[in-house]
Amino acid sequence: MVYSRNIDGQILTFGISGRLYKSNVLFYDHQSESLWSQLMNTAVSGPQAGKPLTALPSARVSWKKWKRMHPETMVLSDDTGYTRDYRTDPYEGYYRVGGLMFPVGTVRTDYPAKRRILGIKVDGVAKAYALDELAKQSGVLEDRIGGSTVQIEVSDQGEVTAVRNGRGQHLPHVFVFWFAWQAFNPETEVYAF
Repeated sequence: MVYSRNIDGQILTFGISGRLYKSNVLFYDHQSESLWSQLMNTAVSGPQAGKPLTALPSARVSWKKWKRMHPETMVLSDDTGYTRDYRTDPYEGYYRVGGLMFPVGTVRTDYPAKRRILGIKVDGVAKAYALDELAKQSGVLEDRIGGSTVQIEVSDQGEVTAVRNGRGQHLPHVFVFWFAWQAFNPETEVYAF
């Protein structure tokens, strides 16, 4: 997920708080130390509480493709001064275990709790798409969310590369576990493949 850092004309900087709400990480702004929910798109505590975040469209592409498109890209060094192997995912075991570490309330049974989904919200209507099923598609999957047309672009490698509305404009979206998406969007629709 990508958000504008401009909140009421002030450019904020953000960090990860290490705190969870409904088993989803909260981040904080360095200026006021308010906590922000990425799936609620708003500040949930502190001086900024209640202020919304503006979600921005984004794309998820392989490093190979990105480097071909933007060969001048600079990469953040993993030489941080700390002993850590950044090639190892610290959450590897969490992905494999079916259960949740922390409760989120009732988890709908449309999908297994940790199934990865693409979540899209248009005009307050939420819809979930199973990523493993989307990966089997190639080209453009067209659907409707509420009264709007959405187009999900899937590469030959099974990557979701863009989400657009019927006018071709990019739409904000999120790649997330089912349990988190449905916890924050209890009325979410589910795409039937």
